[in-house]
Amino acid sequence: MATITKRKNGDGSVTFLAQVRIKPFNPTAKAFTRRGDAKEWADRLERELRAQRQQGGVRNDVTSLTIGGLVSEYLVDPETTTLRSYQTSSDRLAWWVNHYGSTRVLDMNVLVLREAREKLRHGRGPATCNRVLSHLRSAWNWGRASGLIPQDLLWPSRLMLTEPKGRTRYLADDELSALLHAAEAQPTIHAAILVSLATGIRQSELLRLTWSDVDLVKRRIRILLAKNNEARSGYLPKVAAKALAKLKRARVVGNIVFADEHGQPLTKITLRWRWLKVCAAAGLSDFRWHDLRHTCASFLAQNGANLLEIGAVLGHKSPAVTRRYAHLVEGAPVTGHTELDSKLRGAS
Repeated sequence: MATITKRKNGDGSVTFLAQVRIKPFNPTAKAFTRRGDAKEWADRLERELRAQRQQGGVRNDVTSLTIGGLVSEYLVDPETTTLRSYQTSSDRLAWWVNHYGSTRVLDMNVLVLREAREKLRHGRGPATCNRVLSHLRSAWNWGRASGLIPQDLLWPSRLMLTEPKGRTRYLADDELSALLHAAEAQPTIHAAILVSLATGIRQSELLRLTWSDVDLVKRRIRILLAKNNEARSGYLPKVAAKALAKLKRARVVGNIVFADEHGQPLTKITLRWRWLKVCAAAGLSDFRWHDLRHTCASFLAQNGANLLEIGAVLGHKSPAVTRRYAHLVEGAPVTGHTELDSKLRGAS
């Protein structure tokens, strides 16, 4: 049953405490400044809990489960911990815990989520906002499947922002020199930048590299866990191999290639802060770590690589993804053009 209690506060204001008790669920209460809002909330929750009691399949503490509690249980679930994106998910879910950790799941409706989306938009692009939203959506759907959240509490539709077309920001020659010079003071970051530029490796793949994946003699790297779940090998140009060899000689312990001073693997957050310092020192603006990958593709195209070769280096599963670099190779000669020219000359 639901009850509404009027309370007078120390400052003279009045609040209305709505309390809902529906067995077997834990009792829950919420304060409102207007009696009408309190009654509306209590009536709605009472109907939902009675319906849920008939359906079954949800825990008794659903009335007190918060977003912080949902995130905590999601992150310790064995299936979650094995996800390739676990660290990224943990980092992005931290935003929800910081801003909405005490908000009860049953109060997390579309209006609250749209409010959260507006908060996210301050200082972030649409793509980043969508990623943060999608990680809570994953936790939410896991909660529904695990009995923490009622099945009828669906994640709202049309919540994602429209994303602009993919960026194609590359380094100019003077920017390249400035970036590498600024990174020299940080050998680990310097080597990471060189490897990214030389191989087009994704940031997540880079941070997972171990010394067992690096063959400095044959100048090869193995990427065992790529974005498309297919392992691949990459060629390691001399300058990148030299930087890695120097880094390996200076490393005392650990099998992770890119680690901090204590031998702990670099996280995306740690890498980001160090990267921002290097970019500031180099005078670079509007340049992200992922743009190193675009720069690799650009350099390859400028020096004769075709789209198929660029896609193979970057590990693209679909040729359509590589099409963003098509303008860089348009009009360039392809294999056979020299022979075709000779044949035409001979026939004329």
